[in-house]
Amino acid sequence: NQQYVDKLSNKKIAYVHLRYMGTGALNQLKREIVTEVAYKDGLILDLRYNTGGNVHDEVIQLLSRKKYFQWKYRGGNLSKRANFSLGNKPVVLLVNAKSLSDAEVLANGFKELKLGKIVGTGTYRWIIYTAGNRLVDGSFYRLPSWGCYTLDGKNLEKTGVSPDIKVDKNFKDRLDGRYPQLNKAIKVVNQLNKQ
Repeated sequence: NQQYVDKLSNKKIAYVHLRYMGTGALNQLKREIVTEVAYKDGLILDLRYNTGGNVHDEVIQLLSRKKYFQWKYRGGNLSKRANFSLGNKPVVLLVNAKSLSDAEVLANGFKELKLGKIVGTGTYRWIIYTAGNRLVDGSFYRLPSWGCYTLDGKNLEKTGVSPDIKVDKNFKDRLDGRYPQLNKAIKVVNQLNKQ
């Protein structure tokens, strides 16, 4: 997908796919922000097919950071790097019906905090947090314990997160090599850059 985004955006938009919400994926996002996003005009963060985890807060913090100063080496040019932040660049979040669990918490936070636009289809509605105990025989069980709700009290397990811009992708698109959701995300990043 990065090559596709590079081709359509003339290498001006960064693309990161978070497959899960764990430390490895978080570290990948941090690396991408420093090495790729810093030198691009925007970011497409892809949560499609994300199986969850528990790093939504760290990702939200990264996406929320704004550029607050610039620096340069003596006699050099001002740096484009924005110290582990996106530097006020537009972000589009891609979601689909296979974005689940902590990916839904991230999508909800992204929407509530107005960090950018969400493109795709509604999320899976499979979001709970569990607690567990070890039994006498050494086995372990987990039970759903914590529900997740929007700020206005809606149960995310019942509502999921709806995109700002709904774009379906079907099997025929895949067979024909079409990427309607990525195409729309690229257009939205470009539109946000013009505002």
